[in-house]
Amino acid sequence: MKNSFENIEKFIKPFREMQEKLKPVIEMQKRMEHINKMQKTFENINKIYTSVPKFNNVFLEQLKSFQEIGNRLKEYEAKTPDYLLLIAQNGWYMELDCEMKFPSEIAKDFAEDKSDIANEKLTNYYTENLDRIFAEITSRHTNRKEIFEQILSAFYRGEYYTIIPCILSQVDGICFDFTKKKFFIKEKDNKYLPQISSELEKSVGSFLNIYLSPLKNQTPIMVQEKQISEFPCKLNRHEILHGINVDYGNKENSLKVISLLKYISDLLIEIEEKH
Repeated sequence: MKNSFENIEKFIKPFREMQEKLKPVIEMQKRMEHINKMQKTFENINKIYTSVPKFNNVFLEQLKSFQEIGNRLKEYEAKTPDYLLLIAQNGWYMELDCEMKFPSEIAKDFAEDKSDIANEKLTNYYTENLDRIFAEITSRHTNRKEIFEQILSAFYRGEYYTIIPCILSQVDGICFDFTKKKFFIKEKDNKYLPQISSELEKSVGSFLNIYLSPLKNQTPIMVQEKQISEFPCKLNRHEILHGINVDYGNKENSLKVISLLKYISDLLIEIEEKH
Protein backbone atom coordinates (compact mmCIF):
# COMPACT_ATOMS: atom_id res chain seq x y z
CA MET A 1 0.00 0.00 0.00
CA LYS A 2 2.81 2.36 0.90
CA ASN A 3 4.47 1.79 -2.47
CA SER A 4 1.17 2.50 -4.22
CA PHE A 5 0.84 5.86 -2.48
CA GLU A 6 4.45 6.69 -3.29
CA ASN A 7 3.86 5.87 -6.95
CA ILE A 8 0.74 8.05 -7.01
CA GLU A 9 2.63 10.88 -5.31
CA LYS A 10 5.42 10.64 -7.89
CA PHE A 11 2.84 10.73 -10.66
CA ILE A 12 1.06 13.80 -9.26
CA LYS A 13 4.18 15.72 -8.19
CA PRO A 14 4.99 17.18 -11.65
CA PHE A 15 1.48 18.58 -11.94
CA ARG A 16 1.72 20.17 -8.50
CA GLU A 17 5.01 21.73 -9.49
CA MET A 18 3.44 22.99 -12.69
CA GLN A 19 0.59 24.56 -10.72
CA GLU A 20 3.11 26.46 -8.60
CA LYS A 21 4.82 27.74 -11.73
CA LEU A 22 1.51 28.98 -13.08
CA LYS A 23 0.88 31.42 -10.23
CA PRO A 24 2.97 34.27 -11.67
CA VAL A 25 1.58 33.56 -15.13
CA ILE A 26 -1.96 34.18 -13.94
CA GLU A 27 -0.92 37.38 -12.14
CA MET A 28 0.99 39.00 -14.99
CA GLN A 29 1.56 38.41 -18.67
CA LYS A 30 5.10 39.72 -18.96
CA ARG A 31 6.42 36.17 -19.17
CA MET A 32 5.06 35.79 -22.68
CA GLU A 33 7.19 32.91 -23.84
CA HIS A 34 6.46 31.01 -20.65
CA ILE A 35 2.73 31.31 -21.28
CA ASN A 36 3.15 30.17 -24.85
CA LYS A 37 4.89 27.00 -23.73
CA MET A 38 2.27 26.44 -21.06
CA GLN A 39 -0.50 26.62 -23.63
CA LYS A 40 0.99 23.63 -25.44
CA THR A 41 1.11 21.79 -22.15
CA PHE A 42 -2.55 22.62 -21.53
CA GLU A 43 -3.48 21.13 -24.90
CA ASN A 44 -1.81 17.89 -23.89
CA ILE A 45 -3.49 18.00 -20.49
CA ASN A 46 -6.86 18.54 -22.15
CA LYS A 47 -6.32 15.37 -24.20
CA ILE A 48 -5.45 13.44 -21.06
CA TYR A 49 -8.46 14.88 -19.22
CA THR A 50 -10.92 13.81 -21.91
CA SER A 51 -9.48 10.30 -21.97
CA VAL A 52 -9.54 9.69 -18.20
CA PRO A 53 -12.72 8.06 -16.77
CA LYS A 54 -14.66 10.64 -14.74
CA PHE A 55 -14.40 9.25 -11.23
CA ASN A 56 -13.48 11.31 -8.18
CA ASN A 57 -9.79 11.51 -7.49
CA VAL A 58 -7.15 14.12 -6.80
CA PHE A 59 -5.36 13.61 -10.09
CA LEU A 60 -8.53 14.27 -12.10
CA GLU A 61 -9.23 17.45 -10.13
CA GLN A 62 -5.71 18.68 -10.91
CA LEU A 63 -6.23 18.02 -14.62
CA LYS A 64 -9.58 19.77 -14.59
CA SER A 65 -8.01 22.79 -12.91
CA PHE A 66 -5.28 22.97 -15.56
CA GLN A 67 -7.86 22.57 -18.31
CA GLU A 68 -9.85 25.54 -16.99
CA ILE A 69 -6.72 27.70 -16.80
CA GLY A 70 -5.79 26.71 -20.34
CA ASN A 71 -9.25 27.65 -21.59
CA ARG A 72 -8.99 31.03 -19.90
CA LEU A 73 -5.63 31.69 -21.54
CA LYS A 74 -7.04 30.81 -24.95
CA GLU A 75 -9.98 33.14 -24.35
CA TYR A 76 -7.57 35.85 -23.18
CA GLU A 77 -5.49 35.48 -26.34
CA ALA A 78 -8.58 35.61 -28.56
CA LYS A 79 -10.33 38.60 -26.97
CA THR A 80 -7.52 40.84 -25.70
CA PRO A 81 -6.74 42.48 -29.09
CA ASP A 82 -10.33 43.74 -29.32
CA TYR A 83 -10.27 44.93 -25.71
CA LEU A 84 -7.02 46.86 -26.20
CA LEU A 85 -8.21 48.42 -29.45
CA LEU A 86 -11.48 49.62 -27.93
CA ILE A 87 -9.58 51.11 -25.00
CA ALA A 88 -7.11 52.83 -27.36
CA GLN A 89 -9.98 54.24 -29.42
CA ASN A 90 -11.03 55.95 -26.20
CA GLY A 91 -7.55 57.43 -25.77
CA TRP A 92 -5.97 54.99 -23.29
CA TYR A 93 -3.29 52.34 -23.58
CA MET A 94 -2.74 49.43 -21.19
CA GLU A 95 0.65 48.65 -19.74
CA LEU A 96 1.61 45.04 -20.37
CA ASP A 97 2.03 44.10 -16.72
CA CYS A 98 -1.41 45.14 -15.51
CA GLU A 99 -3.70 42.42 -14.16
CA MET A 100 -5.00 40.14 -16.89
CA LYS A 101 -8.66 40.86 -16.09
CA PHE A 102 -8.25 44.66 -16.10
CA PRO A 103 -8.46 45.28 -19.89
CA SER A 104 -11.63 43.20 -20.20
CA GLU A 105 -13.20 45.07 -17.28
CA ILE A 106 -12.40 48.45 -18.83
CA ALA A 107 -13.43 47.41 -22.34
CA LYS A 108 -16.76 46.18 -20.99
CA ASP A 109 -17.42 49.60 -19.45
CA PHE A 110 -16.66 51.38 -22.73
CA ALA A 111 -18.77 48.90 -24.71
CA GLU A 112 -21.73 49.48 -22.38
CA ASP A 113 -21.48 53.29 -22.77
CA LYS A 114 -20.08 53.68 -19.27
CA SER A 115 -17.23 55.91 -20.43
CA ASP A 116 -17.26 58.00 -17.27
CA ILE A 117 -16.73 54.90 -15.14
CA ALA A 118 -13.99 53.54 -17.41
CA ASN A 119 -12.18 56.88 -17.54
CA GLU A 120 -12.37 57.21 -13.77
CA LYS A 121 -10.96 53.70 -13.25
CA LEU A 122 -8.08 54.37 -15.62
CA THR A 123 -7.39 57.81 -14.16
CA ASN A 124 -7.21 56.29 -10.69
CA TYR A 125 -5.05 53.40 -11.90
CA TYR A 126 -2.45 55.56 -13.61
CA THR A 127 -2.45 58.15 -10.83
CA GLU A 128 -1.83 55.48 -8.19
CA ASN A 129 0.92 53.85 -10.26
CA LEU A 130 2.51 57.01 -11.64
CA ASP A 131 5.69 57.01 -9.54
CA ARG A 132 6.32 53.34 -10.29
CA ILE A 133 5.72 53.85 -14.00
CA PHE A 134 8.17 56.74 -14.22
CA ALA A 135 10.74 54.83 -12.20
CA GLU A 136 10.45 51.97 -14.71
CA ILE A 137 10.68 54.04 -17.87
CA THR A 138 13.53 56.10 -16.42
CA SER A 139 15.52 52.95 -15.67
CA ARG A 140 14.88 51.69 -19.21
CA HIS A 141 15.62 54.91 -21.07
CA THR A 142 18.44 56.39 -19.00
CA ASN A 143 19.41 58.96 -21.65
CA ARG A 144 16.01 60.60 -20.98
CA LYS A 145 16.21 60.54 -17.18
CA GLU A 146 16.17 64.31 -16.70
CA ILE A 147 13.30 64.74 -19.16
CA PHE A 148 11.15 62.16 -17.37
CA GLU A 149 11.94 63.65 -13.96
CA GLN A 150 10.84 67.10 -15.15
CA ILE A 151 7.67 65.66 -16.72
CA LEU A 152 6.73 63.95 -13.46
CA SER A 153 7.39 67.09 -11.40
CA ALA A 154 5.35 69.20 -13.82
CA PHE A 155 2.48 66.71 -13.63
CA TYR A 156 2.29 67.08 -9.86
CA ARG A 157 2.28 70.86 -10.30
CA GLY A 158 -0.67 70.54 -12.67
CA GLU A 159 1.23 71.84 -15.73
CA TYR A 160 -0.67 69.63 -18.13
CA TYR A 161 -0.43 71.91 -21.17
CA THR A 162 3.34 71.80 -20.87
CA ILE A 163 3.88 68.08 -20.37
CA ILE A 164 1.51 66.61 -22.97
CA PRO A 165 3.47 67.80 -26.05
CA CYS A 166 6.69 66.78 -24.32
CA ILE A 167 5.43 63.27 -23.61
CA LEU A 168 4.29 62.85 -27.22
CA SER A 169 7.79 63.77 -28.39
CA GLN A 170 9.26 61.18 -26.02
CA VAL A 171 7.06 58.49 -27.56
CA ASP A 172 8.77 59.22 -30.87
CA GLY A 173 12.12 59.42 -29.11
CA ILE A 174 12.12 56.04 -27.39
CA CYS A 175 10.92 54.38 -30.60
CA PHE A 176 13.82 55.95 -32.49
CA ASP A 177 16.32 54.90 -29.82
CA PHE A 178 15.35 51.25 -30.22
CA THR A 179 14.35 50.93 -33.88
CA LYS A 180 15.50 54.09 -35.71
CA LYS A 181 11.85 54.58 -36.61
CA LYS A 182 9.28 56.97 -35.12
CA PHE A 183 5.78 56.43 -33.80
CA PHE A 184 4.08 59.46 -35.32
CA ILE A 185 5.68 59.17 -38.77
CA LYS A 186 3.26 57.14 -40.88
CA GLU A 187 3.83 54.61 -43.63
CA LYS A 188 1.76 55.31 -46.74
CA ASP A 189 2.04 51.71 -47.91
CA ASN A 190 0.83 50.41 -44.54
CA LYS A 191 -2.58 52.10 -44.23
CA TYR A 192 -0.92 55.25 -42.81
CA LEU A 193 -0.11 53.44 -39.57
CA PRO A 194 2.94 54.38 -37.46
CA GLN A 195 6.36 53.42 -38.84
CA ILE A 196 7.00 51.52 -35.64
CA SER A 197 4.01 49.18 -36.13
CA SER A 198 5.53 47.22 -39.03
CA GLU A 199 8.86 47.08 -37.20
CA LEU A 200 7.24 45.64 -34.09
CA GLU A 201 5.23 43.11 -36.09
CA LYS A 202 8.47 41.72 -37.51
CA SER A 203 10.04 41.33 -34.09
CA VAL A 204 7.34 40.10 -31.74
CA GLY A 205 6.47 36.52 -30.91
CA SER A 206 3.05 35.04 -31.56
CA PHE A 207 1.78 35.68 -28.03
CA LEU A 208 3.10 39.24 -27.77
CA ASN A 209 1.35 39.96 -31.07
CA ILE A 210 -2.00 40.11 -29.27
CA TYR A 211 -0.93 43.43 -27.72
CA LEU A 212 -0.32 45.16 -31.06
CA SER A 213 -3.92 45.83 -32.07
CA PRO A 214 -3.72 49.54 -31.05
CA LEU A 215 -0.77 49.91 -33.45
CA LYS A 216 -2.27 47.88 -36.30
CA ASN A 217 -5.43 50.02 -36.39
CA GLN A 218 -6.19 53.72 -36.39
CA THR A 219 -6.63 55.42 -33.02
CA PRO A 220 -7.47 59.07 -32.27
CA ILE A 221 -4.01 60.12 -31.07
CA MET A 222 -2.47 59.40 -34.51
CA VAL A 223 -5.16 59.99 -37.15
CA GLN A 224 -5.54 62.92 -39.53
CA GLU A 225 -7.73 65.80 -38.40
CA LYS A 226 -10.58 64.84 -40.72
CA GLN A 227 -10.83 61.42 -39.04
CA ILE A 228 -10.99 62.56 -35.41
CA SER A 229 -14.78 62.82 -35.47
CA GLU A 230 -14.93 59.03 -35.96
CA PHE A 231 -13.65 58.40 -32.43
CA PRO A 232 -15.12 58.95 -28.96
CA CYS A 233 -11.83 60.49 -27.81
CA LYS A 234 -10.68 63.70 -29.54
CA LEU A 235 -7.14 63.83 -28.15
CA ASN A 236 -4.98 64.09 -31.27
CA ARG A 237 -1.26 64.70 -31.53
CA HIS A 238 -1.47 66.75 -34.77
CA GLU A 239 -4.06 69.16 -33.36
CA ILE A 240 -2.06 69.61 -30.16
CA LEU A 241 1.36 70.24 -31.73
CA HIS A 242 -0.04 72.53 -34.45
CA GLY A 243 -1.98 74.66 -31.99
CA ILE A 244 -5.44 73.72 -33.23
CA ASN A 245 -6.65 72.18 -29.94
CA VAL A 246 -6.34 74.62 -27.05
CA ASP A 247 -8.43 72.64 -24.54
CA TYR A 248 -6.27 69.54 -24.10
CA GLY A 249 -4.53 70.52 -20.87
CA ASN A 250 -6.10 68.43 -18.10
CA LYS A 251 -5.13 65.55 -15.82
CA GLU A 252 -7.01 62.87 -17.72
CA ASN A 253 -5.39 63.72 -21.05
CA SER A 254 -1.98 63.83 -19.40
CA LEU A 255 -2.49 60.32 -18.05
CA LYS A 256 -3.69 59.13 -21.45
CA VAL A 257 -0.44 60.15 -23.14
CA ILE A 258 1.54 58.73 -20.22
CA SER A 259 -0.29 55.44 -20.74
CA LEU A 260 0.80 55.54 -24.41
CA LEU A 261 4.41 56.18 -23.40
CA LYS A 262 4.38 53.24 -20.96
CA TYR A 263 2.69 50.93 -23.47
CA ILE A 264 5.27 51.65 -26.16
CA SER A 265 8.13 51.32 -23.67
CA ASP A 266 6.78 47.93 -22.52
CA LEU A 267 6.67 46.63 -26.10
CA LEU A 268 10.16 47.86 -26.91
CA ILE A 269 11.64 46.33 -23.78
CA GLU A 270 9.90 42.99 -24.33
CA ILE A 271 11.31 42.81 -27.85
CA GLU A 272 14.79 43.80 -26.73
CA GLU A 273 14.80 41.15 -24.00
CA LYS A 274 13.57 38.54 -26.47
CA HIS A 275 16.46 39.29 -28.82
